[in-house]
Amino acid sequence: MLKHFLLGLLLISQTTPGHAGESRAPDIYRLSFQTPEGTSYSLAQHRGEVLLVNFWATWCPPCVKEMPELESLEQAFIDRPFRIVAISAGESAADLEAFKHKLDTPLTLQILLDSEGRTFTEFNLKGLPMSYLFDSEGELVEVITGAREWASEKWKARIRELLPTAP
Repeated sequence: MLKHFLLGLLLISQTTPGHAGESRAPDIYRLSFQTPEGTSYSLAQHRGEVLLVNFWATWCPPCVKEMPELESLEQAFIDRPFRIVAISAGESAADLEAFKHKLDTPLTLQILLDSEGRTFTEFNLKGLPMSYLFDSEGELVEVITGAREWASEKWKARIRELLPTAP
């Protein structure tokens, strides 16, 4: 039942543009989630980095399709203060493990779990996939609704704009 409800939200999200003013995000540095291995992971460790938080699910075709794009984007900035955290919304560690076994190449992205689906209210998620881009100060700069071609030059340029300059 939850999957059917979320799929409905996903379909809505494909036609609804997202802007920072339309959605809200909690203080990103106060949030923590579980890793698939069951340890707590605080987003505070990304203080000072540009952070892209992507909400997705293994049963969501557009979400799965954009995973390699997210991986490629993060790898393009591997030596810079930019990270991507992918939060699997409403799924368990077993769901994620089954998904990983189906992949041709492993993901190195930091994947976290929100088994209870609390992010749907905390982030006012309209559907999946949905991403929030934060600057290095933890300020929300953009809300992205729906799948994107993350490895494109457009997104690389957007990340470069946000990266802090060395003193």
